[in-house]
Amino acid sequence: MKRKITVVLAAFAIILSVFSIWYLIPKQYSETINGVYYQLGTEGITEHINVHLDGKIQNHINGKRSFKGEIDFEGSKVPQIPKDRTKLELHYDGYNFTTISSGFRIIDDKGRIESNIFTYGLVYTDNKFSEFTIKVMNDDGQWSPSNGYMITAPAKDRQEAMKRSQGLIKKFEEESRK
Repeated sequence: MKRKITVVLAAFAIILSVFSIWYLIPKQYSETINGVYYQLGTEGITEHINVHLDGKIQNHINGKRSFKGEIDFEGSKVPQIPKDRTKLELHYDGYNFTTISSGFRIIDDKGRIESNIFTYGLVYTDNKFSEFTIKVMNDDGQWSPSNGYMITAPAKDRQEAMKRSQGLIKKFEEESRK
């Protein structure tokens, strides 16, 4: 009887260990999400865009996820990064806020780079990194709540994007007050 219990417990421990290792190891994540690019304060500027994420996503013991990789936007109106910049990077650590930035500037035709941070926007997301909204910075590195630009995904239209955006920002503000 003791032998059966020992075998069952050992098998359970092995299965639990294998599952834990599989669950916690970072996995390749390459996804294209449909979203909306829009301006606050005016109904006119709205565009359906694609958001491309390519990097590694990792689950954590506390149930949160982290992501480290590149992000790119596809659309005719959505701002593109300056030509002298390296790709945009997103480092999400499992909390509801992060930034999108490029850490380097290309300084010559040979492709040499120098450290120089360019912030594309501020990201608010849910704990599972399944939906997000981005406050897109203007050329001066500022954002205005009265007429600032936003990217929200997933979203089909402006109304859904604004509702999702307000919810994500409100959740972040509530959690940051705790």
